[in-house]
Amino acid sequence: MLVTPTIFKTNRRLLRLLLRYQHKLKKPIDEKPSSPISQEVKNYLESSEDYKEILDKIPKHLLKKYKAPETMYLINKKTAAQIVSNINNKIEKNSPIVEVNPGFGYLTKELLSAHNNNLFLYEVSNHFTKGLEEIQASHPERVSFKLDDFFGMWKLAFQDKMDDGNRISDLLGDLATDDKDRKLSIVGAMPSLSFVKHLINTIVFHNTTSQLGKPDLFIVMPGQHYEFLTDATIQLSKHKSVPALFQLLFDFTVLDKVPKVHFLPWTHSTATKKSNVIDENCMYLVNIKLKDTLPCPPHHLPLLWYFFKPHTFSNSTRVIPKLEQWIPGCGVRLITGQEPPADLTPAPAPLPHMNIFTQFSDLTLHHKLTVFRRFVSWPEFEQCGFRSAMENSLPKFATQLDDERAPHLDDVDEELDDV
Repeated sequence: MLVTPTIFKTNRRLLRLLLRYQHKLKKPIDEKPSSPISQEVKNYLESSEDYKEILDKIPKHLLKKYKAPETMYLINKKTAAQIVSNINNKIEKNSPIVEVNPGFGYLTKELLSAHNNNLFLYEVSNHFTKGLEEIQASHPERVSFKLDDFFGMWKLAFQDKMDDGNRISDLLGDLATDDKDRKLSIVGAMPSLSFVKHLINTIVFHNTTSQLGKPDLFIVMPGQHYEFLTDATIQLSKHKSVPALFQLLFDFTVLDKVPKVHFLPWTHSTATKKSNVIDENCMYLVNIKLKDTLPCPPHHLPLLWYFFKPHTFSNSTRVIPKLEQWIPGCGVRLITGQEPPADLTPAPAPLPHMNIFTQFSDLTLHHKLTVFRRFVSWPEFEQCGFRSAMENSLPKFATQLDDERAPHLDDVDEELDDV
């Protein structure tokens, strides 16, 4: 066979790539970049009888400490019983239950004992496959097990958006539904906010149906994440659009607090002078569900997203001068308290007295929503430039893009942070 210069160069390139990435090809699926096992974690597990039966079954990467782990596993039977006791009466009868990353199956067994609902297990690590398949074999009519990343659904949604794929449908299988009112209970530990942001994106940007129905989340999460989503002072001081949209779209309740040490891997301390030492040692068991009523008509939700973007209204932005950049002279309606059209639904909160010096930070979340709803109700709105400005600012995952323009998936999380 004649080896041409082109073939030679191509083969040489392939050889360089193979040599460069051979360590990744040989790496087990669960192996993480090398870092020392935490002696603190090891000592804790070895000092308690609670973990005697699983001590030699815990994968080494869970014995390390992380700043922001991708997954988190419950390892304590008593806490599993405590969690199910808190959510037992809140799970709707006959609605399917999804348990995310069940690991050793302690929560799984408690759920099977407490309910007759069908249980769908999604586990991202093949280390736990054998034990979960045994649970499935013991309850073949009720338990479905799949080795996949349920909380990573946002990545699949992004890819489906790019090429009209069926990755979400493949992930959900029999769980997929077009019934937006179908209740679905989702149970598990959630160390990051990516899935919550995915739900916000699905609602706001009219992505194709999430195929989940109406998810009812029973999630264990770090306290600082819950406080970020729900604390009004964070929203007002930093003006984050994620907390604003979360609070407007979802109802949320802390059901209980559980020990953080009962979950692996452990994380490095985030304690500051202002943080609560007790909360630093706890995880929050939280119930999150979609509100029965949206804050505005569905076709206005992308406008609401843009309204809460920091570059639209910063904390120090004066509300009336800013609005008058789009609709000249509209400020007098807010100053005089002029009511919106009669067909507009009642305002979320009556506005305080406003003048040209009123800043966005002077308004509560529901005051801001009232200003938004009045703004988009004025007859001049459709002729102003606000909508076109919003369309030019849409994140890439909210638009249909050609493959050449699609960002790398590693970059998508940066856009999620900017939602």
